[in-house]
Amino acid sequence: MIDAMGKALQEKMTGYQEEMLRHFKALLRINSVRGERRSGAPFGPGNREALDYVLGLSRRFGLETVNLDYFAGYSEYGRGQEYVCAVAHLDVVPPGDGWSHPPFGAQEQDGVIYARGAGDDKPGVIAGLYALRCMKELGYRPRRRIRVIYGCAEETGMEDMEHYFETQPLPAFGFTPDSDGYDIVNAEKGRMELVLEGQIPAGSPMAGAAGGVAPNMVPDSAEAVFDTGRLTGEERERLEEALAAPGLKWTQDGECLTVAFEGVSAHAAMPEEGRNAISLYARFACRVLGERADPLTRFIDEYIGFDWGVPRLGIACRDEHMGSLTMNLGLLKTDGRRIWAVGDIRYPTVTDSRAIQEGLRQKADEEGLGFQVLSAVDGHCCTSERDFAILREVCLDKGKPEPRCTAIAGGTYAKKFQGRLVAFGGCGGAVHAPDEFVAIPDFFEHADIVCYALYRLGGGTDGGTASPALQHHGPERCG
Repeated sequence: MIDAMGKALQEKMTGYQEEMLRHFKALLRINSVRGERRSGAPFGPGNREALDYVLGLSRRFGLETVNLDYFAGYSEYGRGQEYVCAVAHLDVVPPGDGWSHPPFGAQEQDGVIYARGAGDDKPGVIAGLYALRCMKELGYRPRRRIRVIYGCAEETGMEDMEHYFETQPLPAFGFTPDSDGYDIVNAEKGRMELVLEGQIPAGSPMAGAAGGVAPNMVPDSAEAVFDTGRLTGEERERLEEALAAPGLKWTQDGECLTVAFEGVSAHAAMPEEGRNAISLYARFACRVLGERADPLTRFIDEYIGFDWGVPRLGIACRDEHMGSLTMNLGLLKTDGRRIWAVGDIRYPTVTDSRAIQEGLRQKADEEGLGFQVLSAVDGHCCTSERDFAILREVCLDKGKPEPRCTAIAGGTYAKKFQGRLVAFGGCGGAVHAPDEFVAIPDFFEHADIVCYALYRLGGGTDGGTASPALQHHGPERCG
């Protein structure tokens, strides 16, 4: 049952809805895709601008506000030896193609906002910030400090949290509002990013290829250029057959043939929901060129293809709770002599990064390919049952079904918190896909639940005290 302070917080958050929405849209209009490192902007100017915007609001709200060298920042309220937290991220994945709304326009249509970051994860940023503001204005005195952490590199390796923990202690417990619904995601698969490299043989008809925008996105487009003057007679016949495939788009200028491959975008954690355009390229090139296709393209077609469980690679495995290992090739590029593919592997805790590296390196060596691991973080499991019980009560008090503990393939900040963080709560849809969106009522509900969860974790109903501010708890407008 929601107590008096919980009800006051709900009323306060409701009073700020119009203002929250305005700041949410302003944040969505900032292109915070990771950019080139600059002085004072380790993840590019867009991330810096987004963090400046949020920390500026935090200072105006009178919260303790800390900038950790533009790697991350946080707002905090309350006193105590330990803290609980919500951890959200400001960075977003590249928009890609296929949008019907400007990806950084925060365009509103029929009560829905469309923008990159509308679901992942800018709602959590605004929700957490306003939760602290409302607690402060109501004079709530939590038993534990309550902190909202703003990360800037969740989508690209999480170096922001490595920097964070150089100076900051672990929380007692926390959650990242970066999930799909309100189950308690207490276990996550490991994640590895890797590069495969091959040589393009001299005289090859394949003059160039490119595809994808990020390793953690199933690519919805790829393109290849072929020099038809280098094709054999048999290859020309196979090319004519391949070009007759329904829906295939191609153009020819003299002996230069450009073929476009259209896939379906999805998050790399759920590759089964997409169709990989790089695999479409590899299938086409191998069908036409056969053994004259470069070793990497043949490798992609033979060992990866459209089977995201990669049973032919020798690293396949499955866990009853976490599911199967999956692999996505998210980027492809060439320079005329070499060809590279960047992959994203999600794996259960029945294996680890070392075993996967050994298996892939052996297979790459056999096929004459270069292999490099860019990053690897093994999976985790959080078992803080006392805090899980609080989150269950939060859901029931807010009219949600009782949450269950579950595992995901996606990678959230929970991996960096040594069993002290879960993923809990989220809103919006088409995450990592064109026309990412959130319905405005869902955004407001999400903000209310995030606020109540932080209040309860901070000691609400079993610790912490209210103040006379409860006698008047209407919204205090920010100028």
